[in-house]
Amino acid sequence: MKILHLSNLYAPVIGGLERSIATSSEELVRRGHEVTVLTLATPRAPGDETINGVRVHRVRSVANTLLPLINQDPGKPFHPTAPDPLTTAAIARLLRAEQYDVVHSHDWLMYSYLPLRRSRIGRPHVHTAHDFGLTCVRKTFARDGGRCPGPALAKCMSCATTQYGRPRSIALTTGLHAHRHRGIDALTAISTSVAQALEQARLPGDLPVQVVSSLVPDGLDALARDTPRPDWLPTGDYLLFVGALGPHKGIDVLFDAYRELVAGWAGPGPAPALVCLGTRRDDTPPPPPGVLIRHDVPHAQVMAAWRGAVAGAVPSLNEGMGQVAVEAMLAGAPLVASAAGGLTDVVTDGVTGLLVPPGDPVALHAALLRVLTDRDLAARLRAAGQQRGLDFTAARVVPQIEEVYRACIAAFQ
Repeated sequence: MKILHLSNLYAPVIGGLERSIATSSEELVRRGHEVTVLTLATPRAPGDETINGVRVHRVRSVANTLLPLINQDPGKPFHPTAPDPLTTAAIARLLRAEQYDVVHSHDWLMYSYLPLRRSRIGRPHVHTAHDFGLTCVRKTFARDGGRCPGPALAKCMSCATTQYGRPRSIALTTGLHAHRHRGIDALTAISTSVAQALEQARLPGDLPVQVVSSLVPDGLDALARDTPRPDWLPTGDYLLFVGALGPHKGIDVLFDAYRELVAGWAGPGPAPALVCLGTRRDDTPPPPPGVLIRHDVPHAQVMAAWRGAVAGAVPSLNEGMGQVAVEAMLAGAPLVASAAGGLTDVVTDGVTGLLVPPGDPVALHAALLRVLTDRDLAARLRAAGQQRGLDFTAARVVPQIEEVYRACIAAFQ
């Protein structure tokens, strides 16, 4: 097959969504398909290049060409909830130049393809919801510290103002609520939680949602095993957190739980350190004593750090799926995670990890203490977690994506 991916960002700009797209694209190439990724231009990346067999085509948009101030970070261009004329024209040129079998969109860049879907150059269209962005303009589907009860124009506009400011909130929310998303031929979601949120999105009534999980590269277990222990890790036992250092990832809850852990520690030696790897944010709370924070850690070292951890913590308030939990389990870290969003698809409580209510530092402290003091429990979680993590690797997930493509193409013809 000849596949065109549409993604707002791509390498070298890499987050969880982009890493998943890159992993699936490279595995599709390995399996004999031709893959092109169309993404938005960034200041430091070439217009066209090939990365690990994947053709990358970077295009202009109004936002990054005529209205650059709309992007808070020029290195991470932003696509709105409406078609971008320059991006739509670039997609059209590519579709005229090459005969793709399927178009696979992954985020709001889809809105620049939808006007073309019913045209002569339109191709079968798969969209994957990696987050809650078809239902929630903030992409979190969260409100007042919990799950949002559902979208409403005025309520969403007010909620989004805290993230985008009032002018952009009005534009983005109005655009999202105006869509019926006609032009999606097959819709997948990366978790049951995202699929459930799509029930409240403005979608064609006859469009089913299929859960196909996000994925991680094959061989992460070996990467964790074969990478030397980083010399910046503490010499003794440590807990590990990986992710953005913000309240939406539960970092404040983890800090509170860790303070309680240290205060009540009765072990034979000192309490384990807490290591946090991730991106500092404006809302990062002050860390308590005994916390080591590092930024920009190479992925191999992250995996090695997971392998050496006595326990891992993923206390997010919500997650579309939770790739970080999969990586922790593949590396062999006994895991404590929030029973939130897609994390409940990944972690089975008491089997592959321990689940706690999101936003509850008392429950998080208790679960971490169980893992630290019950060696048999930790060993069981470690072994079962490693086996469960394999279900989210490219070798197991990409064949499911291929089946979605084949069905979509067959229905189109």
